[in-house]
Amino acid sequence: MALESLMESIAADIADATKTLFETMILMDLKYDDAILVDDTQIRTDVIGMVSFTGRYHGVIALFCSKKFALKIASTMLMTELTEFTNEVKDAIGEVSNMIAGNVKTKLAAQHGDMHLSIPMVIAGEGLSVTAVNNHSAVADTTLSCFSKDPWLMTPFISNNEMFNIGLLLRESTK
Repeated sequence: MALESLMESIAADIADATKTLFETMILMDLKYDDAILVDDTQIRTDVIGMVSFTGRYHGVIALFCSKKFALKIASTMLMTELTEFTNEVKDAIGEVSNMIAGNVKTKLAAQHGDMHLSIPMVIAGEGLSVTAVNNHSAVADTTLSCFSKDPWLMTPFISNNEMFNIGLLLRESTK
């Protein structure tokens, strides 16, 4: 299967898994648009929840959202109002990322053999200093940047008037 059509298939799986997860476990209504390739050199966001996978294909599935939306997700999951970005919020974002990646892994493994997932990694911050390749540091006032040399296949979602994205990086493994 061509990598581009596989990415489109996985994007559809991501959309289905995310919609089902939000409507059944997080109890938030969700709408989404078609996935698009984002070939920007950086993606600006407050929070990233990432899970990488390996197998015949390898890559990353990542949730990109605002801190405000991460707090909404965690508050709903934990059934308590959270106002501070704590480890519980990071755990909730990691778990959401993991559940989406796990669903995609199940579908990929059925078609393409064993897949292995990493543990989720959550990155959050404000005013982070990032050192670029040419050793010039840059400060992002309210966002962090996720650099990639490959384009992300992004599926945009909206819930409670908050927009977030689920991104996919995918490559075929060489053996």
